Amino acid sequence: MIFRSKGYDYNELARKICSINLKQLSLDDLYLNVLKLFTQTVGADAATLVLKEKESYAVKQCLGGDGFTFRVDDYSSLINWFKKFRRPFSRQQLLEEKLFSPIKSVGLNFFIQLQSEVCVPLFDKDDFVGFITVSLKKSKKSYRGACLQVLDWLGCQFALILQNALLQEKLSLQNMELDSVKNLKTQIIANLSHELRTPLTGIVGFAELLAEEIDGPLNREQQKLVSQVLQSATRLTKILSSLVDLAKLEAGNLPLHVQQFNLAPLVASLSDEIPLGAGTAFKIHMDNHTPYIYGDLNLVRQIFKNLLDNAAKYTPRGEVQVSADKKGEMLEICVADTGIGIAEEKLHRIFEGFYQVEGGLTREFQGPGIGLALAKKLIELHGGRLWVKSQVGRGSRFYFTLPLKPIVIKHRELAA
Repeated sequence: MIFRSKGYDYNELARKICSINLKQLSLDDLYLNVLKLFTQTVGADAATLVLKEKESYAVKQCLGGDGFTFRVDDYSSLINWFKKFRRPFSRQQLLEEKLFSPIKSVGLNFFIQLQSEVCVPLFDKDDFVGFITVSLKKSKKSYRGACLQVLDWLGCQFALILQNALLQEKLSLQNMELDSVKNLKTQIIANLSHELRTPLTGIVGFAELLAEEIDGPLNREQQKLVSQVLQSATRLTKILSSLVDLAKLEAGNLPLHVQQFNLAPLVASLSDEIPLGAGTAFKIHMDNHTPYIYGDLNLVRQIFKNLLDNAAKYTPRGEVQVSADKKGEMLEICVADTGIGIAEEKLHRIFEGFYQVEGGLTREFQGPGIGLALAKKLIELHGGRLWVKSQVGRGSRFYFTLPLKPIVIKHRELAA
């Protein structure tokens, strides 16, 4: 029993309340632990928790005693009294104090039905949310003075814990619903991609046959049209792959195969794949002495491909360059260009999926707007981060970090 001859040890009670709160229990276990604390504190055997549910009330947990049902309609006048009185009161007070005469009869029936001696109302600020009843003390002593005060204090503490627990449960349910939606989205995109890949493969195959001029030579106009078909089909195939990868990332279903490697040869291998304009130079300021990073080789390659494609697309003339610098336990990489740049007010949106900077020169640049979103998710999957600095007319610098030490991935942290 948490009791002192001259009163109750509130410090010890506060410690126990904090301990219950920090355990992150299920609601049923939380209710049971709180009822145990109530009974231990006052030296009783049984307690009951009743909480509001929409327009009614329900018994949520019983400790000791016999099970029962609670009909709120039988005690509506008593509940209205709870809302006004706002303090614990006992069966003894109903019998002895005139203050309780308006509810004496219904109150006694209430205590008999709930097999209790004292009732502690619970409030969330000004809202009445339920009550806890406690049985007769083992000592047979009545509930008075300091005992009612400590029950009032415990009721206030539990009301705070209760609201936090209910919010946590609501958040947990919402997260489960979001996970379900994300998994559904992933499945839909995967199915759509599968259905589109088959005809796309056929289109690419026939276009390649035409380009090889197996059935005879093509004139210049025909060659141009076949080339456009091939480019469009190839671009659409890449878009589908990016969509599937992005959906898998958001659902936390993209595996990571970590190894140690140097970025310099990886970036160099991309030089022939970047769609650079005739007036755009590509420079790599990295070599074999650049610190090795840990990551998934294919996914890191995808990060660079997306960022370099983006830089090349918005740099019709000028320069695209890649550099790296060690920052603590991370390698900070910069993909810089001297292209059209991005207005400051639009920087915060460029990592959103399907967003493109609009207006002026940018209308001529085509694409689905998912490359940067995918790069950001892939970088976060590696425990790094991506940010940008840009100025209209002077180009952009995309910075990101990758780990220099082995990492542990937690997929659920990606879903944002």
